[in-house]
Amino acid sequence: MTNTHRAFFADGNDAIAWAAQDSGVDYISHYPGSPVNRVINSLEAEKDQHNYLINHALNEHIAALSCMGASLCGARSLVVMKHVGLNIAADPLNYSAVCKIKGGMVIVVGTDPGARTSTGEEDVHWYAPQFNLPLLEPATVQGVYKCVKQAFSISEQLQLPVLVFVAGRIAYQSSLVTRQQERLKTRNFIFKKDPENLINVGAKAVRNHRDHLLRLQTLQQQNQQLFSEHFNPESSVGIVTRGASYSICYEVIESLGLSKQVHLLNIELTYPINLSDFIQFAQHKKKIIIAEDQDGFLETMIKREAFGKVTCEIQGKEFFPAWGELSDELLRDYFANEFNVITDNKALSLEIDCPERAGSFCEGCPHRSSFYGIDKAIGDGIIGGDIGCSSLPPHRTDWLLCMNAGIGISQGIAHLLPDQPLVSTGGEGSFFHGGLISLQSAVENNINLTHIIFDNRSVAMTGHQDSPTSSDKTDLGKLLEGIGVQYIFKVNAFVSSELAETIQTAAKIQGVKAIWVQGDCALQPNAEALRRFKERRLLIHNDLCHGCTLCYEKLQCPAIIQAADKKLQIDLSRCRRCTACLDVCPNNAIEVVESNVQNL
Repeated sequence: MTNTHRAFFADGNDAIAWAAQDSGVDYISHYPGSPVNRVINSLEAEKDQHNYLINHALNEHIAALSCMGASLCGARSLVVMKHVGLNIAADPLNYSAVCKIKGGMVIVVGTDPGARTSTGEEDVHWYAPQFNLPLLEPATVQGVYKCVKQAFSISEQLQLPVLVFVAGRIAYQSSLVTRQQERLKTRNFIFKKDPENLINVGAKAVRNHRDHLLRLQTLQQQNQQLFSEHFNPESSVGIVTRGASYSICYEVIESLGLSKQVHLLNIELTYPINLSDFIQFAQHKKKIIIAEDQDGFLETMIKREAFGKVTCEIQGKEFFPAWGELSDELLRDYFANEFNVITDNKALSLEIDCPERAGSFCEGCPHRSSFYGIDKAIGDGIIGGDIGCSSLPPHRTDWLLCMNAGIGISQGIAHLLPDQPLVSTGGEGSFFHGGLISLQSAVENNINLTHIIFDNRSVAMTGHQDSPTSSDKTDLGKLLEGIGVQYIFKVNAFVSSELAETIQTAAKIQGVKAIWVQGDCALQPNAEALRRFKERRLLIHNDLCHGCTLCYEKLQCPAIIQAADKKLQIDLSRCRRCTACLDVCPNNAIEVVESNVQNL
């Protein structure tokens, strides 16, 4: 039974959350990551109203397993992560399908063609055939809502988790979303022992794998209507899209006046392909073009399934690159050439040729002064980099790849180059994600390594979610001691000279050393930080300033500006009163003035 339909304005993140709520989700686990980092915010805000549980997992591996546990008890569960997180969750998801979950389990993954919110645009579609899990890929914000709801139904019907991929362009897009709330029966949660499906070894593992594949085939043969057709079905030219490429394709076809010359098929169930639907679409076609971004997953699946069953030519990646987003400019060029359309070559979206505007540390960010101290300590030495706010420009580290690459790669270098100045770095969020075991591995292997943990008490890069150090539940110092780190130093992030001296001290000690750098995120100020901002002023005495510009050019604090006369001054509207600049100035030219609020 359903309640009345209601329409609300929302983006893709909200649509994911609403679909889960309206499907009666019971349990949610996630690891924050753009472009789906806001899903949990929407769910958290209405947690009590909808009576579900939220697990703020420390990594995607844990998130996937905890939702498997919930669904084995009959609960409807939702996992949310970004595309690179699927690498971390891959191990348990390879086993998830054979378990015959009892409650629906939906895995929402934010993908990132064009790498707008990530260190890479890795195409994770290939995990669908590896896991042999159904994959839905919505093309609109309303489609996101519909696909997530359908995914719960499909999951319970097949007793398989279902993947839903949401591209960044759709996750951040906004439109009206019509909600349809379901009145669901009350579920009684219980875990039933099931060794036939949950103990997967030997012959049982093979039998369960066969059963899993047979269940997946039933979806492939069903008429789920997980596709839409547009324009002229009698055309000899077919265009096939998925996800974000659909709306761009649709608009370009309309703008070029080609609606009578092409037949457009948008596929939402991109794995497994419903072959009968595709064969019906392909009838009387001379050519089919698959317009998609990234590696060409849909093209590969269609060619594999339809081989020998359709006679028309199927192309795709011959015309569209495997990198970046599929733009309307690329599609306009293709259609104009294919159909000899005279066009002014003006793309529907405005493309401005301008320099890339990279991110940067905020005013008062503890990482700014920390890296100043690191540079001072090791000069041209090697700095191992990790994911997080510490990876923002000006990119002081020597690599920026994946979570925990700071500790991991540094271990190999430290083994081979024992005399090379080197430190590894990473935030506390990344440390608890997987860096803990990496550091323990360094301890067990007696590696001479200094690791710097930037603890700003927040998973700041993805929306300021809490980290384990945000509360008093976890004592990072005792944890480091527990894994065998013998040398632990605690320093103030805003005193760069203290960090530099500590790095130099640690370099003289053999073994694993951890430097715990403490400094709260400037955008999550505590009571003391708020007091400082209200009651302090910082000013530069130009008569004492010798023009070294260390605070301006090396520390690069945005609150320190250069006037027309080349003299430096502090913009109090931007200054967070962190006082990192005081430690940098060699001439004591910067003064902190404590005053009453009334005098400011």
